[in-house]
Parts: sequence; structure tokens; C-alpha cells
Amino acid sequence: MISWHYRPNGPKKDDKMLKDKSQHYNFCHEALPTMFHSQTKGFMQYLERDGLKFLRFWWDHVGERLDNSKVSSFAGMNFEIHDIPEHKSKIVLVRLPTPTENGEFYLMAFVRKPEKRYPMFKLPYTQVLALERVPTEMSASGTMLVEITPRGRKVRIKEGPDPSSKTFHQLVIKTVWKK
Repeated sequence: MISWHYRPNGPKKDDKMLKDKSQHYNFCHEALPTMFHSQTKGFMQYLERDGLKFLRFWWDHVGERLDNSKVSSFAGMNFEIHDIPEHKSKIVLVRLPTPTENGEFYLMAFVRKPEKRYPMFKLPYTQVLALERVPTEMSASGTMLVEITPRGRKVRIKEGPDPSSKTFHQLVIKTVWKK
């Protein structure tokens, strides 16, 4: 049996989950970014230890709160963890089930950088980037690079590439470290 003992500040019955949006949308815009930004160490620990079982648990958890018409298949979900030693960082790339609606994501990158603390504050050390499906009127490739901030806002950065893991990984590195 799978058991995760922490309950990050993720979706709750009375949360921001959008009941008119798909399971895919809520998982990508709310559940994963909230867990990663608020419980980074636990997120990484459980993902490294349990892998797809961890992602499946949260995918199903989000789906339990939605109408059956909004639930979709987990098929196609996969992930890779990349160490970036020159920046003392890690990137988790998550390939999601193929989006069926605009606003859903093809790929997500969870970037953990070294934590920087100062006497009065600490700088953000997590970043969530995603490759969003958009209408071709917005982007010739039909994708847009977006960031989900620690406060849950989606910020569109620029037109994205075709949804390839390798290309997206390179784009994430260029975006995060401005190479």
C-alpha cells in the first residue's frame, strides 16, 4: 500500500480547484505546483522513492473531486530527474498525458535551486515551468512556455517549441539560468 504521511497545502474540498476544468488542468495548475513550492523536500523525496506511484496517487486524488466527465486517463505520464551539478540544482521533467484542451500542459519542469537565506527573508529557490497547449493563433507551434508561481499564478513567458522532452529540457535550462 502506498502511504504518504504529509499533506501539503494541496487541493482541499473548499480549495481553488476549478470544477469546470479537467483533471489534467487541476493536477497541473494546482496540485503539483502547490506541493512542489510548499513541500519541496518531501516532493523530491517521495518522487525519487516512489516515482509514478506518487504521481498516480495525486492524479487519482484530484480526479476523485471532479465529475466523471472531467476525469481522464493517467496513460502517458512519465518523469525524469536531472542533476545540474554546475548550479547545484535538480530538474524534474514530467511528461503528462496528451492534452485534449487548450490550457493543459504537455510537459512540466520542477526546478530546485540551492536555498538562499538572509537575516530577514529567503529568496525563492523553486520554479515551475510548463509547456502549455494554446490555440495556433497565439503561437505557431501551438505551445506557450509558462511559469506557475509560488502563489499559483500562471505567467506566460514566450512561445514554446514543439512538445519534445529534450527541447523542453534545454529551454528550461536557458530560461532558468539565462544561458
